[in-house]
Amino acid sequence: MYPLTPNYIREAKLYKELQRLTQLQPALVQNRIIGFSSNENLPIYALEIGKKQAKQQILIIGQHHGDEVLGLNVALAWAEKLIDGYKTDERITKILEQYRFWIVPTINPEGWRIVSSGQYQFKRKNNRDTDNNKQLDLRTDGVDLNRNYPVFWDMDSDMNINSPYYKGTEPASESEVKAIISLTQQQSFALAIFFHSSASGAYSEKLYLPARGGDTPLFQQTKTLAQIYAKAVKKDYAAGTYEVHDGISSEVGNARNYFFHRLGTKAFLVEIGGINAKGQSVIHPDDKMLKRIVQKHLKALTKLLTEMEGVLQQSPPRI
Repeated sequence: MYPLTPNYIREAKLYKELQRLTQLQPALVQNRIIGFSSNENLPIYALEIGKKQAKQQILIIGQHHGDEVLGLNVALAWAEKLIDGYKTDERITKILEQYRFWIVPTINPEGWRIVSSGQYQFKRKNNRDTDNNKQLDLRTDGVDLNRNYPVFWDMDSDMNINSPYYKGTEPASESEVKAIISLTQQQSFALAIFFHSSASGAYSEKLYLPARGGDTPLFQQTKTLAQIYAKAVKKDYAAGTYEVHDGISSEVGNARNYFFHRLGTKAFLVEIGGINAKGQSVIHPDDKMLKRIVQKHLKALTKLLTEMEGVLQQSPPRI
């Protein structure tokens, strides 16, 4: 569905939605600005939800790529579930006794503005004028924010400024990525989850772990958490549940690699979207499917966070 239906969160209405959520439980929720975008100076928001005395913190980022909008709806729906469920839902209340959440709907408000306003469906990168022609070329300008983190950046050989995966001139060249790095310097996260929905559909309905580190207890705990999540989400257009990708993972400057290797944080990526019966990749589904997708991921998040403490208390053996 494009242009997007009104049930998709819009960049122009994000602040109003965040204020609405904040006002539901002012003692539990605060709306923060953690940085600004590289080209248009748009604010990057984060909802901080939970009690200060919670033992651990969890980061959820709904969007890195402008055209991958499903994660925004999931992230904000999870925020609302936490807020509504506090002291009314036993499972949510227990989760909030254990964890405090930082929910960042998007770190790419520039690309998302283009997509959500109906200008261009496949705006992946931010809006940096990478060819320096003093105008925004929607199809080619920008930096892929999920290639810009300061880990494995040198291993990514794609330096073509017109590539949809262009990694930028140097690690953390983009203020959007700097905002996340700054947040990590102020907070310590036990788990980081990143939502994506690849336009090609090649990666859909899978969870992806960091590159390398497979023989460490930290990696094994991360994999166990990812498996709990995956088994809780039924696929949209095929039988079975999501899977944890078990092959080679990208050795580039992406968020999960940064959090895992630089910060020692358990981190994984969730690829939403699927291939329908016509063989089409669906990342902007109709309203009925959108609602179903969001509810399935809320269920998975609830299950994961209900069982997470038990996993963390275990000491997985080295392989």
